[in-house]
Amino acid sequence: MNDRIRNFMKQKGLSSSELADSIGVQRSNLTHVLNGRNKPSFQFIEKLLETYPEIDAKWLILGKGEMFESEKMKTPDLFS
Repeated sequence: MNDRIRNFMKQKGLSSSELADSIGVQRSNLTHVLNGRNKPSFQFIEKLLETYPEIDAKWLILGKGEMFESEKMKTPDLFS
């Protein structure tokens, strides 16, 4: 999963410190996840998906599908 998180960071142009700050985790926590020392906790994954809802959870967790949810799958809003 650390490779997928790195991939996402690259796509968004985020540094590890920017990502950690944006999802509300300690920078060292993200560094440990990215280096493979620790596996991301449920809370870590939850914060990442809540902060960046465009990430496809199945891709993040299982590595299946595309990184971003397709536009056609999003629920249209009142003004669509």
